[in-house]
Amino acid sequence: MSEHRIESLRRAVAASPEDAMLRLMLAEELASAGQHPAALDEYDWLLHHDADLTESLVHIGELAAAEGRLPLLRACLEHARQAGIVEGVGKLQRLVDELLTARGAIKVTADGRGGERPAGPAARAETLTFDQVGGMTEVKQLIHRMIILPLSRPELYAKYGRRTGGGVLLYGPPGCGKTMMARATAGECGLPFVNIRIEDVMDPYLGVSEQNLHTAFESARAQAPCVLFLDELDALAFSRHKHHGSDARRLVDVLLQELDAIGSDNDGVLVLAATNAPWDVDEAMLRPGRFDRVVFVPPPDEPARAEILRVLLAAAPTDGVDPARLAEPTALFSGADLRAVTERAIDAVIDEALRTGSEPPLRMAQLEQAVAQIRPSTVDWLVRAKAYVEFANQSERYSDVAQYLATKEVRRRLSR
Repeated sequence: MSEHRIESLRRAVAASPEDAMLRLMLAEELASAGQHPAALDEYDWLLHHDADLTESLVHIGELAAAEGRLPLLRACLEHARQAGIVEGVGKLQRLVDELLTARGAIKVTADGRGGERPAGPAARAETLTFDQVGGMTEVKQLIHRMIILPLSRPELYAKYGRRTGGGVLLYGPPGCGKTMMARATAGECGLPFVNIRIEDVMDPYLGVSEQNLHTAFESARAQAPCVLFLDELDALAFSRHKHHGSDARRLVDVLLQELDAIGSDNDGVLVLAATNAPWDVDEAMLRPGRFDRVVFVPPPDEPARAEILRVLLAAAPTDGVDPARLAEPTALFSGADLRAVTERAIDAVIDEALRTGSEPPLRMAQLEQAVAQIRPSTVDWLVRAKAYVEFANQSERYSDVAQYLATKEVRRRLSR
């Protein structure tokens, strides 16, 4: 039946070669029948004739990558960026880089207009993109609009006079994917990821911390365009009115100067930061042009927990394990908590293997027992956040936390 339909569509396309809808129907039918090279020929024609393939660009790009058709894959990537697709662009970028690496060269620019260079260890470093980060849909959309879209569609922002730049501060309980989201943002943009950690900056000798911070920013500017990530921002920029020592105040002053320089002279440096304690961050950091958006990253929801568990258990031999069912009793568990669950269950299997001399698979009973033994680490943070929201949130900056705390699942868990 499929072959008959394909032949009918071929004849229709031959009779009306400019009919994009007929070609699209033929391409989809060929792809469904596994005739990928022929399907890609039709998709290629459609892309070069400006047909609207927005909903299918990622899928077409995947087929093109599987067939080694780099020009078509790159065309899908460029069209996806132009269409403002939130999730999937990073995956297409990764597929482009993998094909280039396999051929001995790799892209060095994010927009497809740059050159290529010989692949080396840095070029082959693993890239993380949005499709590899479970959940956090609203966070992805915000980062896409503030960071990725201005990079891929500068003419659109210029047309409406929309100022680009400004940073995004991610906050929430530890272990919930803030750093992973920052890395995925760099992957979506196809840019280097510069991670400024607290241990890279802080030094007991006078003036060294400030110099370390300046050096880190200079390194990022030298790699521009890039994504600069400031981890543990509360430690680097502890509120000056809460701190009576001069050392911390000097470090905050230097950080403010560096951020202001990025806003004016270094547009290629895209700034993200993360903190577990946003209420301890100096207020000056949150003014326009520095960190314009303060975004709550909550514990993963049930579908995201199921996906995290699937990834964590992918390499383990299992029998009857259902990640979706296991996700139900793990409300408020962070990604780190879920890793602890799987590791504790696997330890039980290893103990059994040593005791019996066999190699048994991991089973639901062991995972459920591990869940019962672990308390979600996010609870303490949420209790503290609840007190802050109730008594010290006059600016309503953390209203998204208040909404999250008011959900039925969270109230039930915190009342235990």
